[in-house]
Amino acid sequence: MTDTNGNSWPLPALLPSREAYQQRLELILPQTVTGVTYTANPAAAATVFTALYVGAVDNAQPIRPTTVTWMSDAVADHRDDEHRRAYYTAAISKAGEKAVKDLCTASGYDRGDSWYANNSREPVRDESIKALKENGAILVLTDVPTTSARPRYTLEPGFAALMAPELTGEELVAAITQWQATHLTPTGRRRAALLSDPSRSADSITIHLPGGGTRTLHPGASSRILKGVVEQFAIARLQTPNVIFISQSGEKVNLLDGQGLSDMGLQVDQALLLPDCIIADLAEDRDDIWFIEVVATDGPITEKRKQDLLEWATSQNHPAERCQFLTAFESRTASAAKKSLPQLARGSHAWFANEPDSLLSWDELALG
Repeated sequence: MTDTNGNSWPLPALLPSREAYQQRLELILPQTVTGVTYTANPAAAATVFTALYVGAVDNAQPIRPTTVTWMSDAVADHRDDEHRRAYYTAAISKAGEKAVKDLCTASGYDRGDSWYANNSREPVRDESIKALKENGAILVLTDVPTTSARPRYTLEPGFAALMAPELTGEELVAAITQWQATHLTPTGRRRAALLSDPSRSADSITIHLPGGGTRTLHPGASSRILKGVVEQFAIARLQTPNVIFISQSGEKVNLLDGQGLSDMGLQVDQALLLPDCIIADLAEDRDDIWFIEVVATDGPITEKRKQDLLEWATSQNHPAERCQFLTAFESRTASAAKKSLPQLARGSHAWFANEPDSLLSWDELALG
């Protein structure tokens, strides 16, 4: 059968309820094995149910967190293939939740309360989806930028097979044991990490560092802008540029960055600091540190952001007068630039990737 747009794809059989999925997760990914509760809690069960409801398996029909949070008991009770495909089409459409509600109305029932509030998508993503991914149960489309709202999560096919209703008793135990043996070992977890690493995508961005070496960044506009900052701005503006730190979504401090920060006696508070990039000018007559934020959507160096970075730098014994601040944009006409320019801190700079030979400075004048 097809959805209302004429699209069709295979759909797996479902277990009776979310609770049944949680019970099965407690057999496959219990806290005693994974070290966290997020792999077998209600949110994890909701995620797995929703993925199977729409057929999100092995990189086909990927979901996003809202596909889970907009689900409801009433929707979940409609299990015919046509309705399951129609829910997926609605949930990933531009109309989003409105399209889901319209689908329910057109199908003759009230959606009722959604499983999670709209502001719950971050916990679903940052806790349960993240934990399932780290334990090999979820695959991530690596060609979708981490900042994109596009759907990118599917179930690993071997893991999805463990949810088959006909798999019971000793046969289920044997299948779980076999899957755990290949996915929950150190090498299995490493395989899962590599499969979900955006930097391994064909669309990843390679940056050539000043002085030699490269860094591979996640696909997306932010990485393209940062490539220009490192390869063009830093070479033109700094005398002896040295990239000390690059931050990427979902990544802890890179080992190479960690070493560079350690060499300079700098400690980064990942929860509070994490600028997009830190570049030092190692020329003896300069000794500047540039704090750089890349703005593809939001996050410029405002007065507060500048003050926070200054407090950190001075606490690390780096003089305030040797701190420079840069916000990088795609262009002056980009919507992110139009929104952010009025917020820029005094004494900071702006650079635009499409005008790499120019620098906008917001300086104070001594009046009177």
